[in-house]
Amino acid sequence: MSEYRLLSTLDPITLVEGVARIVVIASSDGRDVRALYQIMEFRGFEKLSVGRHVEDMPRIVSTICGFCSWSHHLVSGKAVDAIVGRKPPVRAELTRMLVNYIQILDSHLLHFGFIGLPDLTLWGESQRDITRLLARNPEIASIALKTRSILRKAEKKLVGKIQHGPLVVPGGVARGLTRDDLEELDKALVEINSAVDALHRFFDEKIVKSELFKKLLESEEFTMRCYSMGLAKNGALEHYDGVLRVVDSKGRIIHEITSPALYTDILGEALVSWNNATLPYYKPAGFKLPSEESTIMVGPLARLNVAERVPGERASDEYRRLVEMAGGKPLSNVVLYHWARLVEIIHSVEMLTELMRDPRLLEGETVNFTGKFESRGVGVIEAPRGVLIHDYSVDENAVVTRARIITPTTINNTAINTNLSKASTRLVEEIRSTGRPSSSTISLLESVVRAYDPCNSCATHCIRVGDKEITTSFSIVVLSDRGEVLWRG
Repeated sequence: MSEYRLLSTLDPITLVEGVARIVVIASSDGRDVRALYQIMEFRGFEKLSVGRHVEDMPRIVSTICGFCSWSHHLVSGKAVDAIVGRKPPVRAELTRMLVNYIQILDSHLLHFGFIGLPDLTLWGESQRDITRLLARNPEIASIALKTRSILRKAEKKLVGKIQHGPLVVPGGVARGLTRDDLEELDKALVEINSAVDALHRFFDEKIVKSELFKKLLESEEFTMRCYSMGLAKNGALEHYDGVLRVVDSKGRIIHEITSPALYTDILGEALVSWNNATLPYYKPAGFKLPSEESTIMVGPLARLNVAERVPGERASDEYRRLVEMAGGKPLSNVVLYHWARLVEIIHSVEMLTELMRDPRLLEGETVNFTGKFESRGVGVIEAPRGVLIHDYSVDENAVVTRARIITPTTINNTAINTNLSKASTRLVEEIRSTGRPSSSTISLLESVVRAYDPCNSCATHCIRVGDKEITTSFSIVVLSDRGEVLWRG
């Protein structure tokens, strides 16, 4: 539409990564409000992958993101497995699953402790971050910091490096875990389990039982009635394997994709001039923006929507509490993303504990060396932030000729844009009446974005120039329909 062309006149805030902004466009009467979430950074890994030997891809793509390094490494491995036609042995699959659970636990604890808890606990305050939480609730903030340190050490022990680890090889893993590895992880999980219990109690007492939380759950500004997509296995919550399931805004299952390569039947990608990321959408509905009718949501909340049950006794109980307080499924209020992460934190601890007891993790081969070569391979996995897809095509020498990488934040890009349009009407009204938005309205828009946990990277970047700090998480710009800058923050 013509309004979008106005964005080309804006000077973007740029940095290597972690850069995004919100641009709000309003018509003269204020009735037509468009909020655009602009991801400004540029990765370019799809083009950089062309000409590389496919065997190198898991190592290369692990450098896409510091927080989701293992997710890219593992899903790339699944795509490579499909090309070389090698199904990994059970021991290798279990090793990959274990590492994926550690990745999810690590990432969720990071967001829950450093972004989610400060956002909800300090609601309405100008400063909502881990520093302020340390001052207000030092014991909880300290727990969040400590658990990250414990997990980082466990990751290094298991796979040699905290990030960009050399784990996946075509058809398996570079080495199997040992009994010593599992004993170290077991010790770490004892401490983490205790920390998770403390975080759980704090979240329940200070947030779930608060009047603010109940009010937010009733807010239309945080509500998204759209499609949810995620992996499920026999109807249960799944992060590594299973079918790709889509449910509609009524909670009805409308797709179950058993072959990863068929994701193109349900997921389309639109290109726009004002964003360096594509805008994925539910293909049968066509692309519309902003529109909940064509939007697909992924991530912890979407995973709970597509699942019928959550494995693990404690996680299952917490899942039922969440659904009950939300008034049933589907779960459409994005504030519940924070609670869904807590469910998955508990679930990950329980699944890791169960996996470590599986004798197959210490027995058998780690690599399958036989298989039939294919010219295309697609891997699908649940990264912490949602469905992650790697799709490679290769020539007869196994050199990549085309690579398609669709990240959870890319898929949620459309959801964030649509959600912001619903939440930005109040901002425009305030600007027209007072000349600037209230701090509470700005906080509202920021909280909408943070709920999705977009990896830009995770909206937490700050650089230091001399003695000054320049925050680059995101900015908000409001334009009139004539392209006039009404307010910039």
